[in-house]
Amino acid sequence: MHNEIPAEISVRKTATPSPGGELLVWRTRESSRHLLMATVQSLGIVAATGVLLLLPLENEHLTVIALATHLAAGALAFIFFIPFLFIHLRDGKESLLHLVMPWRLLRRIYRGETLYHRLLGYALMWCLWLVFLSGFAIAFPAIAYLSGHPLTLPYGGHAVLLRVHLGVSVLLAVFLALHFPKKAAS
Repeated sequence: MHNEIPAEISVRKTATPSPGGELLVWRTRESSRHLLMATVQSLGIVAATGVLLLLPLENEHLTVIALATHLAAGALAFIFFIPFLFIHLRDGKESLLHLVMPWRLLRRIYRGETLYHRLLGYALMWCLWLVFLSGFAIAFPAIAYLSGHPLTLPYGGHAVLLRVHLGVSVLLAVFLALHFPKKAAS
Protein backbone atom coordinates (compact mmCIF):
# COMPACT_ATOMS: atom_id res chain seq x y z
CA MET A 1 0.00 0.00 0.00
CA HIS A 2 1.56 3.27 -1.13
CA ASN A 3 0.76 6.24 1.09
CA GLU A 4 1.44 9.53 -0.70
CA ILE A 5 1.38 12.84 1.11
CA PRO A 6 0.69 16.08 -0.76
CA ALA A 7 3.90 18.00 -1.44
CA GLU A 8 2.64 21.24 0.14
CA ILE A 9 2.22 19.46 3.46
CA SER A 10 5.40 17.39 3.46
CA VAL A 11 7.94 20.07 2.62
CA ARG A 12 9.09 22.47 5.28
CA LYS A 13 9.50 26.14 4.43
CA THR A 14 8.20 25.81 0.86
CA ALA A 15 6.64 28.93 -0.59
CA THR A 16 3.60 28.53 -2.83
CA PRO A 17 1.36 31.19 -4.30
CA SER A 18 -2.02 31.58 -2.63
CA PRO A 19 -5.20 32.26 -4.61
CA GLY A 20 -4.66 35.97 -3.85
CA GLY A 21 -1.16 35.88 -5.37
CA GLU A 22 0.86 36.20 -2.14
CA LEU A 23 3.49 33.63 -1.31
CA LEU A 24 2.58 31.42 1.63
CA VAL A 25 5.14 29.46 3.62
CA TRP A 26 4.08 26.05 4.91
CA ARG A 27 5.88 25.11 8.06
CA THR A 28 4.90 21.54 8.81
CA ARG A 29 8.12 19.60 8.95
CA GLU A 30 8.68 16.09 7.74
CA SER A 31 8.66 14.50 11.22
CA SER A 32 5.25 15.93 12.12
CA ARG A 33 3.70 15.10 8.75
CA HIS A 34 2.79 11.58 9.92
CA LEU A 35 1.15 12.93 13.07
CA LEU A 36 -0.85 15.36 10.95
CA MET A 37 -2.01 12.65 8.56
CA ALA A 38 -2.91 10.30 11.45
CA THR A 39 -4.90 13.09 13.12
CA VAL A 40 -6.72 13.99 9.91
CA GLN A 41 -7.51 10.35 9.12
CA SER A 42 -8.79 9.75 12.66
CA LEU A 43 -10.93 12.89 12.42
CA GLY A 44 -12.28 11.58 9.09
CA ILE A 45 -13.39 8.36 10.78
CA VAL A 46 -14.87 10.40 13.64
CA ALA A 47 -16.80 12.57 11.17
CA ALA A 48 -18.12 9.58 9.21
CA THR A 49 -19.27 7.72 12.31
CA GLY A 50 -20.67 10.94 13.79
CA VAL A 51 -22.84 11.46 10.71
CA LEU A 52 -23.88 7.81 10.90
CA LEU A 53 -24.91 8.30 14.55
CA LEU A 54 -27.08 11.27 13.56
CA LEU A 55 -29.11 9.06 11.26
CA PRO A 56 -32.06 7.10 12.69
CA LEU A 57 -30.51 3.62 12.67
CA GLU A 58 -32.89 0.69 13.15
CA ASN A 59 -30.16 -1.81 14.00
CA GLU A 60 -28.92 -1.61 17.62
CA HIS A 61 -25.73 -3.50 16.81
CA LEU A 62 -24.81 -1.05 14.05
CA THR A 63 -25.39 1.83 16.47
CA VAL A 64 -23.11 0.26 19.09
CA ILE A 65 -20.40 -0.40 16.49
CA ALA A 66 -20.65 3.16 15.15
CA LEU A 67 -20.50 4.59 18.69
CA ALA A 68 -17.51 2.44 19.69
CA THR A 69 -15.71 3.38 16.47
CA HIS A 70 -16.54 7.06 17.03
CA LEU A 71 -15.12 6.94 20.57
CA ALA A 72 -11.99 4.99 19.61
CA ALA A 73 -11.22 7.22 16.62
CA GLY A 74 -11.82 10.32 18.75
CA ALA A 75 -9.38 9.03 21.36
CA LEU A 76 -6.80 8.30 18.64
CA ALA A 77 -7.26 11.76 17.13
CA PHE A 78 -6.65 13.27 20.56
CA ILE A 79 -3.52 11.15 21.10
CA PHE A 80 -2.10 12.09 17.69
CA PHE A 81 -3.08 15.76 17.95
CA ILE A 82 -1.24 16.59 21.19
CA PRO A 83 2.33 15.96 19.93
CA PHE A 84 1.50 17.45 16.52
CA LEU A 85 0.26 20.64 18.16
CA PHE A 86 3.46 21.21 20.09
CA ILE A 87 5.73 20.31 17.16
CA HIS A 88 3.72 22.55 14.82
CA LEU A 89 3.84 25.48 17.23
CA ARG A 90 7.57 24.99 17.77
CA ASP A 91 8.20 24.84 14.00
CA GLY A 92 6.48 28.18 13.55
CA LYS A 93 8.29 29.65 16.55
CA GLU A 94 4.89 30.35 18.11
CA SER A 95 4.55 31.13 21.78
CA LEU A 96 2.36 28.82 23.82
CA LEU A 97 0.94 32.02 25.26
CA HIS A 98 -0.71 32.65 21.87
CA LEU A 99 -2.50 29.31 22.23
CA VAL A 100 -4.08 30.53 25.46
CA MET A 101 -4.55 34.14 24.33
CA PRO A 102 -4.77 34.26 20.51
CA TRP A 103 -6.28 37.75 20.55
CA ARG A 104 -2.77 39.07 21.24
CA LEU A 105 -2.07 38.41 17.55
CA LEU A 106 -4.73 40.92 16.52
CA ARG A 107 -2.24 43.73 17.16
CA ARG A 108 -0.28 42.42 14.16
CA ILE A 109 -3.25 42.07 11.79
CA TYR A 110 -1.58 44.29 9.17
CA ARG A 111 0.90 41.53 8.29
CA GLY A 112 -1.57 39.88 5.97
CA GLU A 113 -2.16 36.32 4.81
CA THR A 114 0.10 34.41 7.19
CA LEU A 115 -1.49 36.06 10.20
CA TYR A 116 -4.91 35.17 8.79
CA HIS A 117 -3.83 31.51 8.60
CA ARG A 118 -2.35 31.69 12.10
CA LEU A 119 -5.60 33.06 13.54
CA LEU A 120 -7.56 30.38 11.68
CA GLY A 121 -5.16 27.80 13.10
CA TYR A 122 -5.78 29.01 16.63
CA ALA A 123 -9.55 28.99 16.04
CA LEU A 124 -9.16 25.45 14.71
CA MET A 125 -7.22 24.39 17.81
CA TRP A 126 -9.79 25.93 20.17
CA CYS A 127 -12.64 24.21 18.32
CA LEU A 128 -10.78 20.91 18.43
CA TRP A 129 -10.20 21.28 22.18
CA LEU A 130 -13.91 22.03 22.70
CA VAL A 131 -14.91 19.00 20.64
CA PHE A 132 -12.50 16.76 22.58
CA LEU A 133 -13.63 18.13 25.97
CA SER A 134 -17.35 17.93 25.18
CA GLY A 135 -16.89 14.40 23.80
CA PHE A 136 -15.06 13.34 26.94
CA ALA A 137 -17.76 14.92 29.13
CA ILE A 138 -20.45 13.04 27.18
CA ALA A 139 -18.56 9.73 27.50
CA PHE A 140 -17.50 10.20 31.14
CA PRO A 141 -20.71 8.81 32.74
CA ALA A 142 -20.42 5.63 30.65
CA ILE A 143 -16.75 5.25 31.57
CA ALA A 144 -17.60 5.80 35.25
CA TYR A 145 -20.41 3.24 35.02
CA LEU A 146 -18.16 0.63 33.42
CA SER A 147 -15.52 1.21 36.10
CA GLY A 148 -18.09 0.45 38.82
CA HIS A 149 -18.73 4.02 39.98
CA PRO A 150 -22.02 5.15 38.42
CA LEU A 151 -22.24 8.87 37.83
CA THR A 152 -24.80 10.89 35.93
CA LEU A 153 -24.86 14.35 34.46
CA PRO A 154 -27.39 16.88 35.73
CA TYR A 155 -30.85 16.59 34.17
CA GLY A 156 -30.63 17.61 30.52
CA GLY A 157 -26.84 18.00 30.72
CA HIS A 158 -26.17 15.37 28.08
CA ALA A 159 -28.52 17.11 25.62
CA VAL A 160 -26.69 20.43 26.06
CA LEU A 161 -23.31 18.72 25.69
CA LEU A 162 -24.44 16.90 22.54
CA ARG A 163 -25.59 20.20 21.00
CA VAL A 164 -22.29 21.85 21.90
CA HIS A 165 -20.37 18.84 20.53
CA LEU A 166 -22.29 18.89 17.25
CA GLY A 167 -22.23 22.68 16.82
CA VAL A 168 -18.52 23.02 17.49
CA SER A 169 -17.85 20.03 15.22
CA VAL A 170 -19.51 21.86 12.32
CA LEU A 171 -17.51 24.99 13.15
CA LEU A 172 -14.36 22.84 13.31
CA ALA A 173 -15.01 21.51 9.80
CA VAL A 174 -15.35 25.07 8.48
CA PHE A 175 -12.10 26.22 10.13
CA LEU A 176 -10.35 23.06 8.93
CA ALA A 177 -11.38 23.75 5.33
CA LEU A 178 -10.22 27.37 5.58
CA HIS A 179 -6.92 26.67 7.37
CA PHE A 180 -5.40 23.94 5.22
CA PRO A 181 -3.32 25.14 2.27
CA LYS A 182 -5.00 25.25 -1.08
CA LYS A 183 -3.27 24.63 -4.37
CA ALA A 184 -2.94 27.70 -6.55
CA ALA A 185 -5.11 27.74 -9.67
CA SER A 186 -3.09 27.02 -12.79
